Amino acid sequence: MINYKKNLLVLSIGVVFYFFIEAFYTMLVNINAFVFMNLSDILKIGPPILIIVVFLIIEFFLIFSKRFKRSYKLYILLYIIIALRLFTQFIIAPSVLLVCNFMMVFSCLLFFMGLIWLTEVTKILNLNFGEFLGAIIIGLAIHFLFLIVDISSSLTYNPSKIFTTIAFGIILGVIDNYLLFPNKLNIDQDDVGTKIVDSSKKEVSLIHFIILGAIFIYSAMLLFNPMALAAYDAISLNYNNVISIPFLIWPSYGFTYFIFLILITSILSYLLIEYTIRRVETHYLKYIITILVIISSMLTLTAIFVIEQDLTLISTIYLSILTVIQVFSVIFYLRYIFMLYSFRNAKKLLIGIIIFFITSFVFIILHIEVLWYEYLSLLLDSVIQIGIAAVLIIILELRAVNISFRTKLEPFNQLKQFGITYLILLIISGGFFTFIIQSHTFPTDTEDSPKIMLWNIHNAIGVDDLFDLDRLVQDIATQDPDILGLNEVDTRLLKTASIDIASYFAHKLNMYYVYGATLYKHYGNLILSKYPITFAQIIQLPTIASDGQPRSLIKAKILVNSSTWTIYVTHLSTDSEDRLVQVPFIIEEIDKEPSFERTVWMGDLNLEPLSSEYILVNITSTLNFTDTYRFLNSDPGYTGDFDNNLQPQKRIDYILCSPDLIPITSTVYCSIGSDHCAVITQF
Repeated sequence: MINYKKNLLVLSIGVVFYFFIEAFYTMLVNINAFVFMNLSDILKIGPPILIIVVFLIIEFFLIFSKRFKRSYKLYILLYIIIALRLFTQFIIAPSVLLVCNFMMVFSCLLFFMGLIWLTEVTKILNLNFGEFLGAIIIGLAIHFLFLIVDISSSLTYNPSKIFTTIAFGIILGVIDNYLLFPNKLNIDQDDVGTKIVDSSKKEVSLIHFIILGAIFIYSAMLLFNPMALAAYDAISLNYNNVISIPFLIWPSYGFTYFIFLILITSILSYLLIEYTIRRVETHYLKYIITILVIISSMLTLTAIFVIEQDLTLISTIYLSILTVIQVFSVIFYLRYIFMLYSFRNAKKLLIGIIIFFITSFVFIILHIEVLWYEYLSLLLDSVIQIGIAAVLIIILELRAVNISFRTKLEPFNQLKQFGITYLILLIISGGFFTFIIQSHTFPTDTEDSPKIMLWNIHNAIGVDDLFDLDRLVQDIATQDPDILGLNEVDTRLLKTASIDIASYFAHKLNMYYVYGATLYKHYGNLILSKYPITFAQIIQLPTIASDGQPRSLIKAKILVNSSTWTIYVTHLSTDSEDRLVQVPFIIEEIDKEPSFERTVWMGDLNLEPLSSEYILVNITSTLNFTDTYRFLNSDPGYTGDFDNNLQPQKRIDYILCSPDLIPITSTVYCSIGSDHCAVITQF
């Protein structure tokens, strides 16, 4: 295959890998929003799961059946991937999205499996594993480019991706017909084994696929996830939560720093490894990979004690060093196993893909258990993943450390061409980044009497089980609040596609923001404001119940033209025992202020007007809050606990204010975008 054909094949691998990343993150969103939210309703989640099982059986039949020639299998798989990607761009039904993205993830894995096998056993593709890995990095660069453009969103149904998705679909279709059309590829039984086999290469072990599954989830969750890394980094400015300096408003979206750090490190690591690996005696590679694995594991473990604390410049430097070393280690390990291990056994390779898939889901379940049931750090989850992978790598590689390998790599003459391609992608990414900075506008002062809105957004999962940020953005923009408090805001987590939701809302609504994490820095409350935020503080609330979820309070000083308002946003516990200590605690914090003026306290308080906790709100002689909705309305003003007709049955969301503030209107706004209604008060 001459160079331009190889270039087309490399491009197709990169685009398919980009589709794979999109589908993986969107699949996790659908699992969370559709499956986990409806676990008790088997009639609802059963049919999509059954369709997935049937699809898997059909694809296995496609791979193993002798009725299909080998020449047809890659060709059909790529068209399946194209069709599924186009379908997921325009369909937003949660069950259909779940099925299609699951199909696409598995189809992409089978496509890569087919390419790896063909690269191992035949010269037809004229592709080596170094070029395959280089193509994967191109796909990663495309993914990062769209993260910059879409403010960290990687969803397949993002409207901004319509034209590029169609363009990529057309490009893949042309490449499929030009390179992989059965009559041109012509892979039959006689072709297999025409490639000279290096007998010194060991057959890949199934344990390697467990290792790859652990590394993949670790990479998707943290290492190659710029949004997750930004949660622990001072560059995002979340260490003091003051995001009101105009020239720092975009860098405050800290994931952009990690996009370029990961991308540049990946590119340089790949080029360095490809250039030097042919100059290193192969038996030394085992020692190198073992040392890298040990260093990476120790860095991850130490991170719990270094960057889990209050974010400082030290955490930024440490996290940057960890990222550089671990990105290099992952790329080196991938190149290492492709170099020293054989993938000729097609059935074993397929079993390995299944093990990889199962391992990934096991670690995802562990991820949910650690974060959502034990309320532990994401970093601890990372230590478990990288620790298991490290132990298995050391056992596998040191077991045969004395064996001398004589593997000879095929010539790789396209290193310069890959370097140019990466440079072009970096320039394009930098161009988009610069354009967004230059085109970004800043909030201007509005009226002296702001409109304030409070909404529990249920992690952007609506009552229709659809995860949709843009729907919420549109709802909020329609109400046009000057100050906005949001509860249940995930940010940078797998179950919400690792989107930096705080930055996403701030950018789309053109507002300053403060994110206040409750547990593990990835879930909490959010304040957005058209006015500058001059001070912010995150205060952890006490809990009494043994299984109580951690809760926090955001305290922010907002300059409303010439006056300073103090805004408090919180989400109280669902346990009455906890609320009975949290309400007095918050009252005590508010009472510490020099004066009780221009003060607003709002949130999903999880208490009803007749509850004993509600009575505690005005228990002190110095503070006398006005319940803005109750002050102006006689109806119940229900906001939560929806019935089967999607009507709220309880009032648990409030905007409370100091007596000097006079509410003019206070309304309840309901939308299918959340399982709570919003409260909106105009002062």
